[in-house]
Amino acid sequence: MAATVAELTPNVAATLIDALIASNRGDRHAFAFARKTYSYQDVAALMNRTGNMVRSLGVDKGAHVLLLLPESPAFVASLLGVIKAGAVPVVGVRVHDAEALEHCVATVAPVAAIVHQTQLERAEKALAALPAEAVVVVGSEAHGHKSFVDEVRAQPSWLLAEPVSENAPALCIWTGSALATMSHGEVATFINGTGQLGDAASSQEMVKLGAMLRAFAKGEEATLT
Repeated sequence: MAATVAELTPNVAATLIDALIASNRGDRHAFAFARKTYSYQDVAALMNRTGNMVRSLGVDKGAHVLLLLPESPAFVASLLGVIKAGAVPVVGVRVHDAEALEHCVATVAPVAAIVHQTQLERAEKALAALPAEAVVVVGSEAHGHKSFVDEVRAQPSWLLAEPVSENAPALCIWTGSALATMSHGEVATFINGTGQLGDAASSQEMVKLGAMLRAFAKGEEATLT
């Protein structure tokens, strides 16, 4: 009997999306955004291209990648692509307080950031700690940084999941003052219906993220707003 994706690797991005593709469910609706419906095959391609982009930036296994993105296809692609590449996305960070954001960046020590153009101006000072080429901007104006769309389009749509252990970090949630880190095994346990998303599970943002991941785990259509 052929091994399942979950048996081949505990990388949670592979068990979420690659398993659906392997079981011929790639044509199912994953989510809708801006009047366009994305299938799981679409999500897989976006995830893989973004993961390849992250690797092209020189991001090492286990390194932090800061995500300053609203709920969107770019957020889904970045979250899953970073995880599949073996790095660790940092979510839950807000940019309304510049001083708090600087503290966050100093604490998190990301090696790269994927930022929406609407967040860039407020985040610019904090992100000055990163090389300009390590900041990728989603939107029509990259403002001297790499363009997410251009970088992702230049990458192949196939990516082998980075080998990880169940205890390797998969996701970091910024609680406002510290990081809550979840391993691949803990995220897998959560999406199968038990546990919580770090210490920030009560926040509306994390509740939405959790619902999206659990919908993906079932091959159902998630809600993005």
